Amino acid sequence: MNRLLGAGRWSLVAGCWSLATGRWSLATGRWPLAAGCWLLGAMLTAVDAPLQLDATIDKGLAALVKLQEPSGALGNGAGITALGGMALLAGGHTPVRGQYNEACRKALHYVLSRQDRARGYLGNDYGNMYGHGFATLFLAECYGMEPSEPVRHSLEAAIDLIHRSQNAEGGWRYQPVPVDADISVTICQVMALRAAWNVGVGGKASVDASARAIAYVRRCATGAGGFSYTAGGGNWGTEGPEGVPRAAAGAMSLIGAGVHEAGDPHLGPALRFLRRHVGGHLASSNYFWYGQYYAAQAMFHSPERADWDNYWGAAATAIAARQSPDGTWPGLEGPGTAYGTAMALIILQIPNQYLPIFQR
Repeated sequence: MNRLLGAGRWSLVAGCWSLATGRWSLATGRWPLAAGCWLLGAMLTAVDAPLQLDATIDKGLAALVKLQEPSGALGNGAGITALGGMALLAGGHTPVRGQYNEACRKALHYVLSRQDRARGYLGNDYGNMYGHGFATLFLAECYGMEPSEPVRHSLEAAIDLIHRSQNAEGGWRYQPVPVDADISVTICQVMALRAAWNVGVGGKASVDASARAIAYVRRCATGAGGFSYTAGGGNWGTEGPEGVPRAAAGAMSLIGAGVHEAGDPHLGPALRFLRRHVGGHLASSNYFWYGQYYAAQAMFHSPERADWDNYWGAAATAIAARQSPDGTWPGLEGPGTAYGTAMALIILQIPNQYLPIFQR
């Protein structure tokens, strides 16, 4: 199910929150919920995905499932397991349908089992607030596709922790306390907030948190399209291909929080920066997966459609070429093979638009 039909790749959209405006407006706090509805079973043609990638993706998914432990874990902790689960969801394999539904269900149960029931925290075992953000995003996507009360309760607790952990600047950092902030952790929380809001979790507290996050991300902007690691942190690592991971994180923080206009004083320069340097980053190993994970999303959601077409023409080939003979991808900067394989598969399957968070 949800694989090849005839000569093309088709995606069965399991669920997306349809807003009257067609876009999220976290920045303004205006949420046309009354017009929202679930679009279940809509068939879309994903014309972006080159057919020759099918074998690469199929081999990668099979390899990812082989990495899963009996507990359901994929790699280290809830955060990396959540990324593996996202890779499965991106291929149409939910906890109840698809070829790998059992693997996705086990990944979901593992993530749920790792939550601190007192605090709602999902980053205790590995990855701190990075892991918490990825795991919360996965719970939101699972809940959107297959609603259940246990998942909703865990998602609500995880979102409450994100609300409590935002610092006075408007960002987040490694630990679930409102002390300091950096842009690389902040983007993980912004995307979790957006995904949860899409499925009706978070309410006005998420609107307010996202508005504060936008202000923080803007203070990290360098003015030339790059973003410093912390607000006022200087320009180190913000130029050329080295600056792609943070430029992509900054762009997606803004997009995820509701900023979509190409003329925005910070999103516009960030997208131009990515156009110039994302190709160089594809040839590097500098925070490769993290950078490409957000660069792919930024290019896909760019108001300029040509950004995605140009990016995809280079990225699909470059990422496929990094696949190992056994179907996995190397971890590079991340914690092992499961991380690299999950990231590669998520990126390569963005054109499917199975996941609400990736839908235009």
